[in-house]
Amino acid sequence: MSRRALLLAPLVFVAFACSDNGNVVTIHTDVPQESFEEVDADDDGVVTREALDAADREAELEAEQEALEAERAERAARHAEQEALARAVFTDDSAVAASFPSGQVVVAQVRASLAASPTSLMDNPEDPTHEEFVSRLTSMLQLRLAAVALDELGFPVDVDASDEDINAQVQAHLEGPFEEFAQRRSIAEDPSIERLATPHCVSALVLTTEADAIAAAERVRAGESVGGVAAEVNLPNLTQSDGVIGCGLPFDLGFSNEMVLALLEINLGELTGPILLPSAASPTGELWVVMHLDDLQHDQADLSAIGPFAGRVLTEVMAGYEVDVAPALGTWDPNSLRVSMPYLP
Repeated sequence: MSRRALLLAPLVFVAFACSDNGNVVTIHTDVPQESFEEVDADDDGVVTREALDAADREAELEAEQEALEAERAERAARHAEQEALARAVFTDDSAVAASFPSGQVVVAQVRASLAASPTSLMDNPEDPTHEEFVSRLTSMLQLRLAAVALDELGFPVDVDASDEDINAQVQAHLEGPFEEFAQRRSIAEDPSIERLATPHCVSALVLTTEADAIAAAERVRAGESVGGVAAEVNLPNLTQSDGVIGCGLPFDLGFSNEMVLALLEINLGELTGPILLPSAASPTGELWVVMHLDDLQHDQADLSAIGPFAGRVLTEVMAGYEVDVAPALGTWDPNSLRVSMPYLP
């Protein structure tokens, strides 16, 4: 048969496999001509399945690489477009970079701030990058929002002053009477804060099973003393012999979060429900603890132990303000109190 006739004939694919009876030849006629010709390097009209599969894998990898490169190129183009839009804004001194309650920050103010006080890593304070500009804009907005919040809460701040003057006024309030104001406000909103600042004297019933812990607690509720029951049923060396753990702030007593929350929910003289804890000190690998609130030492309450409160209250107020940022520069995130740069998916 001529070579031309061979090429016009139905394409065949020959795969060889070994069996008990010798070589077995399988004929396939479903191989696309293009794939066949690419793999048939010696031009003999025959290819193996392994060669064809390898060629398919190579083609898939090449296609994936081309798609990845195209995606990178598209992202780079979008990024360049975004950067051009942003630069058009932060090189225009008269443009408004952001507005906030009772004021604005214009580009000239941000650029002047960078020139007067550049960061240590800036290459050229006179020509900031998008990131550098947004970072300084964020700081300036945070300072002004703090000033607005303090002023509205009754602690006057001149928001139109220089950054240095605004910062000095804000710090003076935070280190002065505003802390006491923030304490009172925080306690009014969440009374448990005062409990957290008050030393608790606690005893506990500590047993290996939930049923035993419930039974011990019922004995106390029926009139027996915590110390008497604890001396009789508690696992050794985990409390004092009468069940006493000691006195201290809830989080200073070495309790888990679950135990602290349970302790805050009971009143003086009450018992918590049984709480499960893992423990190598127990033969079962777990403990069931019922806590008893023996005393609350109100005269030793110290709010500074869980403070300061000023920054926390101020941040909550600041998060409620509306801030508009020039879209090309980014958007304001009230949760982090920061300008987030445009996101490229």
